[in-house]
Parts: sequence; structure tokens; C-alpha cells
Amino acid sequence: MTQDLIDGRRPARERPFAPAGYEASRPAFVTPIGDDAIARARRLAAGLKRQLQSSSQPPPVVEAAYLLDESRSADCPLLERVRILGLLASVLDQYFAEQAPDLIDSTRQEIAVQLDGLLEQALLELNLSILPDLKREFGIVIGDAKSLETRQRNHVRRFFRQQLYPMLTPLAVDPGHPFPFISSHSINILVHLSSPDVRFGPLSYARIKVPQLMSRFVEVPSEAGERLYIWSEDAVAGFLDELFPGMRIENAFLFRVLRASNAAPSGDELEARSRGQRHQQLASPVVRLEYEAAMPDSVIEWLASHLSVPATYCFRSDGPLAMLQLVDLANLAQAGN
Repeated sequence: MTQDLIDGRRPARERPFAPAGYEASRPAFVTPIGDDAIARARRLAAGLKRQLQSSSQPPPVVEAAYLLDESRSADCPLLERVRILGLLASVLDQYFAEQAPDLIDSTRQEIAVQLDGLLEQALLELNLSILPDLKREFGIVIGDAKSLETRQRNHVRRFFRQQLYPMLTPLAVDPGHPFPFISSHSINILVHLSSPDVRFGPLSYARIKVPQLMSRFVEVPSEAGERLYIWSEDAVAGFLDELFPGMRIENAFLFRVLRASNAAPSGDELEARSRGQRHQQLASPVVRLEYEAAMPDSVIEWLASHLSVPATYCFRSDGPLAMLQLVDLANLAQAGN
């Protein structure tokens, strides 16, 4: 599994890290795989095997720590470091969705604390080292959507109207509308709304699911000699006023959930799902809630209560959610080089 993601490929029948809809969200191009990259991936897999054999720590902690160290290696090419961070995020997703639900609470909490600390370090590595290196080496910049110039914002607005708007379905959460189902691995925007007319009642919420049938990175024209992209969720969040005409946008926050899943469904299980039992998998319990750092504690408590998520299953992120899609960024850089 380690070698496949670093190479930017996955076996056709074994996709242990790919949530529903992820394959469709990847760029259409396929980057070539060199012999050097294959050799490095094999060394990475061999090194991980040695670490697992010699460590007494839980395997997901050993694997995540090993991948974090490799992503910091000065001897590792930059784009492989990007892919390794994506792989680390995939390892964590797989653990929380497939292994953690079967553990006793104390063991699960102990491992989660260690993994959350490693994920925090990975986000620092991404923000403080890898993204600046991508700008230096490949001219790639992940921009702040709020800092776009007027011409650039108009470009993203056209993209929003033509490509994103038709795929968006805001769902209200108020006394007249129950809390919506949140699918596993999806990135969501929780929008805090009010009406300019006080006669329409108190604050309410709405949930928007960021479309998965697109690349995670939206290109923005730039005259600064750089390749500028913004996160797809920012392309949605920047134009919420068009989704809620007549309402006041008080705040908007990103969140993501993972639901318990079977690690490797058998042929019989897949056939059973095709006969109508797949809804049981979709409705499996939430085993992890990730949310952006700016989300207030009161909103976190409200969201966690509606998802029936204990506090120990929650993670406050100081960086992008769903880092597994960093492989898309590595492919963009390689294709344009």
C-alpha cells in the first residue's frame, strides 16, 4: 500500500484508502512513474516493515511516525514528501474507520492521542516546510481565497456558478428540518445563518457537502509568475451568499466525519449490499469528527451531539482536512514541470 500511493497509483482491486467518490475527484492525467521512484518506494516499504517488527508501539502509531519522519527527510524528493504526507493521512483514516471501532475505549483513546499528535506535526510540516518548498521549486502556491484580487475572484465566481453551484444542495437544520445524514469522508461546510428581519426567528444552521466529483485544487489565473490554486472547499465557502439569498451569513466552518467501515468486504458482502443492504454501511456510527481550528466550542458541542460523537473522537485541525488528497497536488506539480 505504501508503494502504490507514493507512486501515484493504486491497484485496481485494492483501494484501502480511497473513500467513496475519491477516484472521481482525482485529476484525469496520469503521471509517469520512474525507476528511481519505484526503488525509493520499495525502500520506504522495507523500512516500515523493519520498524513494525522492532517496535512495541501499536502498528498505526509506528506507521504514522515512520511516514512523518520520511516526509521530513532532506534526501527525499519534494513530490514524494507530499505523497508521503497524503499516505500518512490515509493510514489514519483507515485506522479510525476500520480498526479503532473494534478496540476497547481506553486503548482506542490512548492510540488516538498519539495519532492526533502526529497529525498535528504533519500539518506543521505541510504548512511550514512543504508548501513553501513547492512554491520555490515548482512555482505552486496554495492561496487564501479571501486574499484574491478582484479579477481572480471573478474567475472563481464563474467557476462556482458553472461547475459547483449545480452540484450543491444546502440542507437546513432547524426545528422544521432534522439534522441531515453526513456521509463518511465527505468535507462539509456548516453555515450559521440569520435573517435581517428579526420576525423570521433565531439563528439557524445549514449544511453543504463539498462536491467530491472534482479536483481538490481549483486553479486561479495569476500574473505573478506562479501557479496559483485554492482549496475546492474555499471555492464553495467564498460564495455562500449566492446559496442563501436574503439571509445573513454569520459564520461558516469546515468539518469532516469518518464512519465505521468493514476493512475488506467479501464477495458475498458486496452482493448483499447490491441487494439493498448498503444503507446499513452508510448509516454506521461516526468514529471521528474533524473540524477547522476556528470552530467555537459551542458549535463543536452542538455538532458532536447531533452526530453522537464523544469528545474523545473529535480532532481540531490547524490545516486542511482530508490531507490524503495531497497526491493530487503532487500530480499537478509533476504534470506541469
